[in-house]
Amino acid sequence: MGDVLTALAIPALLCASGLYAACSGWWRQRYPAPPPHSQSAARLAELDLMAVTEGIIRESWAELDDLYRTAPASDLGARSHP
Repeated sequence: MGDVLTALAIPALLCASGLYAACSGWWRQRYPAPPPHSQSAARLAELDLMAVTEGIIRESWAELDDLYRTAPASDLGARSHP
């Protein structure tokens, strides 16, 4: 029985891959991919991302500044080495 299943699996795989290729081709013809972004749109998205990143960095520096201002000065540089 194992040989029959192996012998039938190969044609089934070929038929399935052919059906997938046909459906994929039909789908691409019916629904083409959108055009790629223009260079100016990519630049604008990059600037927007940079603005968001700068805001995150400013917030984190402000929180860390508060943390270090409340810590005693002796604890910041003092470490005991064995």
